[in-house]
Amino acid sequence: MKGRYTKTLLLNLLTFITVVGFSTPIQAIDIYQGHFSREGNNDSPSITSRNNIYIKLFKNQWVAMLYIPYPYARSVSAAAVTKVFQQAKSQTTGSAYLRGEFGQLQELATVQIEKFGYLDNQLVFECGALSPCTIKLYDDFLELIKPGVISEHIIKYNHVIEAE
Repeated sequence: MKGRYTKTLLLNLLTFITVVGFSTPIQAIDIYQGHFSREGNNDSPSITSRNNIYIKLFKNQWVAMLYIPYPYARSVSAAAVTKVFQQAKSQTTGSAYLRGEFGQLQELATVQIEKFGYLDNQLVFECGALSPCTIKLYDDFLELIKPGVISEHIIKYNHVIEAE
């Protein structure tokens, strides 16, 4: 009888370690370095939405989305985008929508900052959609999954790291 309980306890412990051990993403890249740029920035998606869109992940589980007006966004450097994120994050300690030039831009841009959590090896955060948005991380890009009325919208964002 004692051996049966020990086996059950060990099996439960192994299951717990497996589930908890894989509950956060394991990445070969530093996801907090640089930012992510929407595939299609400076192309038809930007013309349609009238914005180039960027995502930045911060330590302590913060995510920020930056909307820079198009076509002005074509002239903004990757280093300036990262600095905008840093400036915006320094202006708040909580979730926020911020609008400004952030000491880097010549036109007003909008930054949305939210806390994210982990669920099934993905990041989940409020994004102003019908339900929370999800981020799947890959080696050099991420996919933003936005809920839609009929189907999900999956948008690829490439990892951008400025030259030092």
